[in-house]
Amino acid sequence: MVEYVEPIADGVSAPSPSAARARSLAPRLTWVLNEALLFPVVGLYVITLTAALPRELLSDSWFVIFGGHFVAHHGLPSHDTLTIWTHGRHWVDQQWLGQLYFYGLYALGGIKLALLGHVAAAGSAFVIAIVAARRLGGSVRSVCWIALPSIFLLIWSSWNARAQSIAVLLFVLIAWLLIRDARAQSRRVFLVFPLLVLWANVHGTAITGGLLVALYGLTYAFERRREPLRTWLPRAAVLSLTPIACVFASPYASSLPGYYHRMLINPGFRDHVTEWRPTAPDFQTAPFYLLAFLAVWLIGRQRGRLVRYEQVLLAVTLLMGLQTLRGVLWFTLVALMLVPALLDGALKPNTAAMRFGLLNRALITASAAGIFMTLIAVSAKPAAWFERSYPQPVLAAVQRVEAKNPHVRVFANEQYADWLLLRRPELYGRVAYDVRFELISRKQLERLVDIRQQVEGWQKAMAPYGLFVLRKGIESDLAKGLLRERGAHLEYRGHDVIVISRLRSSA
Repeated sequence: MVEYVEPIADGVSAPSPSAARARSLAPRLTWVLNEALLFPVVGLYVITLTAALPRELLSDSWFVIFGGHFVAHHGLPSHDTLTIWTHGRHWVDQQWLGQLYFYGLYALGGIKLALLGHVAAAGSAFVIAIVAARRLGGSVRSVCWIALPSIFLLIWSSWNARAQSIAVLLFVLIAWLLIRDARAQSRRVFLVFPLLVLWANVHGTAITGGLLVALYGLTYAFERRREPLRTWLPRAAVLSLTPIACVFASPYASSLPGYYHRMLINPGFRDHVTEWRPTAPDFQTAPFYLLAFLAVWLIGRQRGRLVRYEQVLLAVTLLMGLQTLRGVLWFTLVALMLVPALLDGALKPNTAAMRFGLLNRALITASAAGIFMTLIAVSAKPAAWFERSYPQPVLAAVQRVEAKNPHVRVFANEQYADWLLLRRPELYGRVAYDVRFELISRKQLERLVDIRQQVEGWQKAMAPYGLFVLRKGIESDLAKGLLRERGAHLEYRGHDVIVISRLRSSA
């Protein structure tokens, strides 16, 4: 078959449409091949994230699904009716939109689709951070070096499938918009405001996003303080003050000040909730301290590679990471975007790296195939594979006890409480507490610790309950103590769960 070539002036033939398309795609193909080393890095993260989904299904995961179920069927809550310890307390369900996202996926495709929604959010955040690092001047080599410890940190700081998965994506988008505007002013920076409004209805960390935007507004004003006011003050005021309105743009607007205060300044959290404790040096946090020292050292040597706001962003998120374990996540993502460009300034140029076309193509193909095959394999798994830490025999044991005592009160570990409430709506108002620790007083948190340690008076605190769903390890000694009580019976033991019933209980 002869390809048609349209003649043009001066006897020169115009390229056919197919040849023109090939030439237009050539630069894009060259760009993709030059980025080949990043594909295995992304593949490592996404494949590990997807393959580990059963371990990412935890108490917060069940709460976000159950919370969405509650909102979908009963509307936005105002006072708690679900647990005994917090019954009647003002409930600010700030995460309602994030809950609806996960519950919507759960209603459509069960726990499998809900968890894949977590993969989509967390994986997208990681990919966008990688792209941002390259666009901000980091070489492929430096991005790969920084990505490896970042993946380790992200494994334990963000792999719990929960509303925060969406917040991580919003954080990366907002940080990138602010950084780009700090380098080259653009109206696109105002996209941070709708993203903040969305975040304010997805997860309580919206206050972090608001802080970053407000800091950018203040930094912008500081840098232009010697210029005429009319040239910078309106923009600086909008960027500094509007974030405050955005983080309160919620159906719970009037209650959010108290909610944010409880979440940020709650001494009970720092004393008794692991992720709110300061980040102490150990094996798990070693990559964080490595990245922190590297960032500080590189800023000292290569400060000119970062604009002022980028330095502020690294400093603020580093302080957040030192303050609490949960803050490590934000520093990790910022370091992934900014530190590669700093590292390039300290390393010798490597112009000969990755110019092997066949090897590059093999890396890209293998990475894409690995991600695709992992997603297919995991999607083919039954629901029981994802819920292996939440076995059906536990529900059967609870149902047996309920059949004998329909009004039995349940003392369940926070890992199982919301799972039970989702699967057994009959338990509404009869479970002791759940994962909403912001509703629990410091005195109640201390009581919970005393019960687990069997401090004097623990039997009295447990007297109203006739059914116990406990977690092996942290509550094994408590289970042994309960089984010594008169009328106690072991209903189930396995999969890290212990279910005990007790005949003498107050309804």
